[in-house]
Amino acid sequence: MHKKRNIFKPIKNTSMRFRFIFAILFMSIVPGLILTFLFYNNMETFYKEKIQIYQLNLLNVMSSQMDNIIDQSKVVSNQVLGLAVTSSSFDDYPKKDLYQKLKLMREVDAQLLNIRLANDSIDNIYLIGFDNNFYTSNSVWNKEEFLKLDWVEIDEQQEGSSITIPTHKANYRYFNAGSYSPLVISQVTYLNTYNKNSIIGLVQIDISYKNIEKAMSPMTMTDKDFAYIVDSKGNVIYGPDKNLVGLKVEGLSWKGNNLQSIVKEIGDNSDRKLGNQTIHASNINGTDWRIIQVNSETMLKEELTKARNIWFFVAVICLVSAILLALRLSLSITKPILQIVKSMKKVSYGNFDTKVDTIEDKDLAVLADSFNIMVSEIEKLMKENVQKENERITMELTALNAQINSHFLYNTLNTVKWMAIRSGVNDIAKMIVSLVNMLEYSCKNVDTPVLISDEIRFIGDYVYIQQVRCNNSANIKYELEDELQNCMILKMLLQPIVENAMLHGFADRSSGNMIRISGKLIEDHILFQIYDNGKGFPYDRMDKLTGVGLSNIQDRLRLNYGEKFRLTIQSEVGIGTCVSVEIPVIKKVEDISAEDTNR
Repeated sequence: MHKKRNIFKPIKNTSMRFRFIFAILFMSIVPGLILTFLFYNNMETFYKEKIQIYQLNLLNVMSSQMDNIIDQSKVVSNQVLGLAVTSSSFDDYPKKDLYQKLKLMREVDAQLLNIRLANDSIDNIYLIGFDNNFYTSNSVWNKEEFLKLDWVEIDEQQEGSSITIPTHKANYRYFNAGSYSPLVISQVTYLNTYNKNSIIGLVQIDISYKNIEKAMSPMTMTDKDFAYIVDSKGNVIYGPDKNLVGLKVEGLSWKGNNLQSIVKEIGDNSDRKLGNQTIHASNINGTDWRIIQVNSETMLKEELTKARNIWFFVAVICLVSAILLALRLSLSITKPILQIVKSMKKVSYGNFDTKVDTIEDKDLAVLADSFNIMVSEIEKLMKENVQKENERITMELTALNAQINSHFLYNTLNTVKWMAIRSGVNDIAKMIVSLVNMLEYSCKNVDTPVLISDEIRFIGDYVYIQQVRCNNSANIKYELEDELQNCMILKMLLQPIVENAMLHGFADRSSGNMIRISGKLIEDHILFQIYDNGKGFPYDRMDKLTGVGLSNIQDRLRLNYGEKFRLTIQSEVGIGTCVSVEIPVIKKVEDISAEDTNR
């Protein structure tokens, strides 16, 4: 039979914090994904309706503005026709002399200029009389260019009529033919001789193309959406490009769209679907013009992309918020537990000064208090054991001192020293003095801290004896800061390191040997470095050393300083060895008392 597989087993094997965060994220993300799925099902329809309304609103705005331009041109046309036909300005015109006609021309020009200035959609107004006199609001027009226009021909037998000239360049706009020629749409009215005045034969009102461009400017959706205006004869009144205006719609295209096909497709309808495009159309009142609006799906895609980006951004924010909330909640629960676990690890390494801080959670606070009590009891037992061990060592040393009469030994060595002096053997006398100093230093108060200077003198005596005894020359150099003069150190802490250098580092040579002992104060610690230029050795780590000297030093340091020390070794074959010892500062008792008094 196959065992049933537990899909949640990998999660159970993870930490409590991970499981807690996973649960919160699962509960927040799954509903979010469901809501997002439901939203996307209805979002496309919503945006299609929204964009269609937006497109129709744009079309209505353009149609309304174009209607205003046409209405304004009609008002101007009525005013000008009233001036040309029903006004009394031209009464008895044939009887007027040249001066009166010139004065009349100036008056009519001024009236036309006022009419044009009052209507910003009008470019200029032009009147032609049957007597070849001209009246205009444009004081700098080019009469010769104007007369070249196809429709500017009048005679006294003509019938009254009106035509609209599609968008064209007004080359006659300025007197200088090389000047800029704006685009205009001209409304031309032919008057016959049967009107009241029988003087004016043609009225031309030019509508500014710039105003039409301004009216069509709301059509700014995407680069694939555009609009244009055509009349019933297929003339392009307005186009997305000025190069298209004034031309027949047949054969014209814009960005891959055949303008004539679009006009035929829309027909008399107001809207039509053409492939992935939507066509809207609107008639301009009072004209045979029609606005054709072509809309692609680009805007819909852009809106959907924006919506997706917004939802993605919101989802990321929600996810980040959920993660932060999960971390915050998990920390409030798991942090105290991890703090207790961390403290347990420190205790396992021998650091019994560790205490768990006060925890707000009631249940975990009981656990923390119990742990603190347990550590305190263990620390108390450890101190008692250390004290008993110290007492045992002291008793053993006392028994050893009792077995060897140190006073007898000192007196005997002093006698030998004086015998050597009387015999003139000063080297022997000096060696005996150094030996006596070493015996006295090493046998008294083994575990009592001593001044650093005493330890240095002891090392000096040891080096001298080794030089004489083994015929091994070694130059020893001290680099100790003055602040260390009144600081204490464990007795015989540095001497075993120097001994290793003498016995092992310099074992194969008798000259060129050098030992440097440096000591400096670093905040509340003292750093000693014992360097020798001996043969060195391949060092890996402390527990692989075969000797007992450095291991004993490490044990003494841990026993006296706990974890507040550091012992490191750097050695390179053929170069030398450097042993670094870092211990807490212990000052002389008198100095400590003096400092307390000064405070």
